[in-house]
Amino acid sequence: MFQTLKIKHTFGDESYTVREMSFNLEGNAVVGRITIPNKDKLASSRTVLSEKSISNLNSFVKLAETYSEDCEETMHSSYVQYYEVEIDDRELKIFKFCDWKSLTFENLETQIFESYFKELQFERKNFNVLLAKRLAGKWVENEKLENLKLESEWKLEKIPDNSPMDEYLEFIQPQKAILYRKKRKIYYDYQFEIINGITYLFMNGDDEKNGEGLIYGQRFKVIEFTNSQIKLVH
Repeated sequence: MFQTLKIKHTFGDESYTVREMSFNLEGNAVVGRITIPNKDKLASSRTVLSEKSISNLNSFVKLAETYSEDCEETMHSSYVQYYEVEIDDRELKIFKFCDWKSLTFENLETQIFESYFKELQFERKNFNVLLAKRLAGKWVENEKLENLKLESEWKLEKIPDNSPMDEYLEFIQPQKAILYRKKRKIYYDYQFEIINGITYLFMNGDDEKNGEGLIYGQRFKVIEFTNSQIKLVH
């Protein structure tokens, strides 16, 4: 039985996603946390593991020990699937497409943190409802969204609903936004998320309403948020 266990999973093709969960023996209990991405500001991921979850982790560790030496790969692809496992003072690295059976990172995470994910979904929804109420209305940009460059600052200032301006951004509920560009309207879905203690705003084009033409998704780091001004970094 381990004292500490950390499982880091890196996967993807052109861009990589990293996820990590950590476990510690606290007294007679094994306690797990999702450490990457850390969303504890919305809901704590701290979970006391059941006997079934502990058994699954022990089975995963045995597989990891075997596969760290070698394994018969199930596929070959430019897509990567890396496992980095720290067991007490040992570190194992598996950079092959091994057969993890039912003990993949995703399956373990889903089974162990099922209650947490339900709570996180509930808290995320409440968080977005609260911010949506403050956002509702028209906002003028310091720079057009389509002209923004990486790391540039995007400032939004609230304007009266009866403003005669023909180019502005309007947030409507629930989690919908419309970008007005003279005679054109561009529709977005939006959502706030807290990742590793930082609040982000995600905006994605509503393909059904926008019709033809690709509208790129946007991610912004929230620097300042008041009832009259929002400061974001692209």
